[in-house]
Amino acid sequence: MSKLFSDQAIEEIRDEKDKWQQEIYDKAKERPEDFRTLSGLPVEPLYTPADIADLDYSRDLAFPGQEPFVRGVYPTMYRGRTWTIRQLAGFGSAEKTNQRYKLLLEAGATGINGVFDYPTLRGYDSTHPHARADVGRGGVAIDTLEDMNILFEGIPIQEISTSLVTCQPICNISIQSMYFANARMRNIPLNKLVGTSQNDFLMETTVTIAPESLPPAVSFKLSCDAIEFCAKHVPQWNPISFAGYNYRESGCNADQEVAFVIANAIACSEELIRRGLDVDSFAPRLSFFLSAHSDFFE
Repeated sequence: MSKLFSDQAIEEIRDEKDKWQQEIYDKAKERPEDFRTLSGLPVEPLYTPADIADLDYSRDLAFPGQEPFVRGVYPTMYRGRTWTIRQLAGFGSAEKTNQRYKLLLEAGATGINGVFDYPTLRGYDSTHPHARADVGRGGVAIDTLEDMNILFEGIPIQEISTSLVTCQPICNISIQSMYFANARMRNIPLNKLVGTSQNDFLMETTVTIAPESLPPAVSFKLSCDAIEFCAKHVPQWNPISFAGYNYRESGCNADQEVAFVIANAIACSEELIRRGLDVDSFAPRLSFFLSAHSDFFE
């Protein structure tokens, strides 16, 4: 594709910007502040087509649904389907949270975003002495398959998307298994289930519950085990969400956030390919949860 602007047009724009800077902008009042993004990247007072003079539209932007997917990963994007509306929910017992899920769905939610209490996240039973102060706090307590059955009683999980905020593989491997077992008990085929598990081993070893419940290598293995199972048996399920947003809130800047997310995704992909899976059997279902956005890019 030819350039969006000719070399002559770019030079004219640069000259006009320089004239505007010297004759208008520099004479106006500006706060004595170093304007930068949250990641420390400088922010210019004005951007023009000259800043993207080397842009190749087909290569660098393209169309929705085409590489490099800058314009969106689906051809129709939100004209085809709106985003899922779901509020974080989970507190106390399975019975109480089930009531909350139903209330949200009746109020217009189109999916469920379930959070679990600290003992559940760390793999502790609610009766364990270490769990005493945290049972049902900040999320729902789930200890058994019966708890899972109660949690989703009366909810058509074959029709709605469910996000299991199982931040750590030690929690995910049991909660995700219970969720799938609940579906089977209700005669719902696993290939009808739509949703996401967080399942990020970096969340286990460095962020949410550090020091870790499991050594990093074991946590990573459990994370990949869950992805492998879903690739083979639950094809519409996103078996991992690389939680860059949480890395960022724990102190990473945008560059580090994206770097850790991509490194984690590459490591998972390499391990699954080593296990004999075709990359196309799992890669389309790798989910990413980022906070970086434009702060990452100059």
